[in-house]
Amino acid sequence: MPIVSVIQLGKSFGAERIFSQLNFQIDPLDRIGLVGPNGAGKSTLMNILAGLEEPDEGTVAVGRTIRMGYLTQISAFDPDNTLHAEMLTVFAQIQEWERELSDLATQMAAPDAQQDHALYEGMLARYAELQTRFEHAGGYTYENRVAQVLDGLGFTREQQHAPFKHLSGGQQTRASLGKLLLQEPDVLLLDEPTNHLDLDALEWLETYLSTWKGAIVIVAHDRYFLDKIVTRTIELAFGRIEEYPGNYTKYLELREERMERRLREYEAQQAYIAHTEEFIRRYKAGQRSKEARGRQTLLNRMERVERPQDFQTMNFKFSPVVDSGTIVFSTRKLLIGYGVRARQDVPAAQEPKVLVQVADVEFMRGDRVGLLGPNGSGKTTLLRTLTGELSPVGGQLQLGHNVRVGYYSQTHEGLNMERTILDEIRQVSALSEEGARTFLGRFLFSNDDVFKQIGSLSGGERSRVALAKLTLQGSNFLILDEPTNHLDLQSRQFLEEVLSDYDGTLLFVSHDRYFVDRLATKVWSIEQGVLIPYMGNYTEYRTFKRPLVLDVPQPLLAPAAKKQVTEPEPKSASPARPAGKKGKGKVKTRTIEDVEKDIEKAETRVKTLEEELSEAALQADAARLTTLNEAYEQAKTQVEELLAEWEQLADVAS
Repeated sequence: MPIVSVIQLGKSFGAERIFSQLNFQIDPLDRIGLVGPNGAGKSTLMNILAGLEEPDEGTVAVGRTIRMGYLTQISAFDPDNTLHAEMLTVFAQIQEWERELSDLATQMAAPDAQQDHALYEGMLARYAELQTRFEHAGGYTYENRVAQVLDGLGFTREQQHAPFKHLSGGQQTRASLGKLLLQEPDVLLLDEPTNHLDLDALEWLETYLSTWKGAIVIVAHDRYFLDKIVTRTIELAFGRIEEYPGNYTKYLELREERMERRLREYEAQQAYIAHTEEFIRRYKAGQRSKEARGRQTLLNRMERVERPQDFQTMNFKFSPVVDSGTIVFSTRKLLIGYGVRARQDVPAAQEPKVLVQVADVEFMRGDRVGLLGPNGSGKTTLLRTLTGELSPVGGQLQLGHNVRVGYYSQTHEGLNMERTILDEIRQVSALSEEGARTFLGRFLFSNDDVFKQIGSLSGGERSRVALAKLTLQGSNFLILDEPTNHLDLQSRQFLEEVLSDYDGTLLFVSHDRYFVDRLATKVWSIEQGVLIPYMGNYTEYRTFKRPLVLDVPQPLLAPAAKKQVTEPEPKSASPARPAGKKGKGKVKTRTIEDVEKDIEKAETRVKTLEEELSEAALQADAARLTTLNEAYEQAKTQVEELLAEWEQLADVAS
């Protein structure tokens, strides 16, 4: 039985019709991917489903007890609250029951309560009732769930316990996603949930959603994500929807088959119509005029098959004007960061900060490298250093012979927001106005579109302008920073095809795992501040993780990361001793691994006490409940203290 029904839905903005007569249902365990070109109305439809916009016609019928959760809804965050405290507000009712249970346990242990039989029985009944509610609502696991979600979304312990107002815009979006997941609505509406997530957080979210107990409707441009989560695909295009069973890859296969069948039907009907019209023209005035009039009548009554509409696609290629030398660039003890003077006569704005240490590498002509790493790890800084926009903090970077660099910035900083699209293209080319307009048509800008100001364009339109400028440079070394951001799925696939045919050298950052899989022959991964090269595309990197260079720089690596790239230390190595303890016996310094073992033991103790509390509540054993409740609180305090110790050690290690 459907929990949401969309019936004859229609929406317009002014004279522009967005969609009409939409009909579909959402069932309790649906995993729906909503796909379609940019501007088709996907976000508008999601807003209507969430109740944030009203349709012009039709209705959205939602079950009486069904709770809808929408990612882009503005969560009521207290800016002075910590992120962790804000997540706990989701469980305010559970926390209230927890406090009442603790108070009741204390009151039942008092002599006065135990002597008053009626009072004691009343408190015991109330305790049993609250205990059932508390346990059913996940009272013993909600703090672990908060930690699981925040850790999975990539928030450090420091960020989790910092005021919410200190988070960046991207971090606040991730926090909104975390809060929404913890609320566990019956229908989860996710509009681009993969934005602002690095690859580790993406993979965590995929795992988390795979066990989601409710329905999900997702708008996303990440094909890998859609394939992992979605079991049903709804395409919104040309003002209507079409449904397909299966994930995104299956949708592409079925859509192609459907388009081919419809095109055959259309062409067959057009051939029949042309043949019939020719018969009518030839015989309408002769002996067979009656038959010709009959055919005309049938033709007039025929239901015409529309020519199938397909998505517009770009049409361009990258063509190097000259080949580079065999070595595109090489590095020697290279340190990447910021705060370095670009020229000796310009004072440094701040102390230099190293973000990435680069292994000594030679980047060869024809290499295709995908650069991966967590958000904030220095990927964009590395790319800007390679383009010469930033100076290295240390070491050497040498460009090869005849290397012509073309750079695509994810922020489109190379575009002049005051110019029109046409003027922007003519600034970097010798094209006439007519030639520039023809050229821009290959990037889906037609008619008066070319006179739009850059600053008024959508993210996807700006991306297409940036790509248009890049094709005019004739570069033989393309450095691309998130080139698929803002592009719809069809444009991403086309860009993959163009870059697959590119004869030059390629270095790119992308969170689109299909994009990395299709193009990369090597992966560079920034791990704990060190760039480590691996052989293969994304799938091979995740499966095998075969480093190409093992003698990578060490100073920025945390202890746990060093083990991946260095020989293990001899087991006989002496442990470090605290300062001031020399010559006074063996004192072992606690390591992160020691604390993690203690945390595991303490969390196991908490879980055991939770089970014992449940058993004591069922047996109505007040004395045992009091004892267990005290032990439970002490165990939770121990876990918190150990987590604080872990954070201190992690800060020292980093």
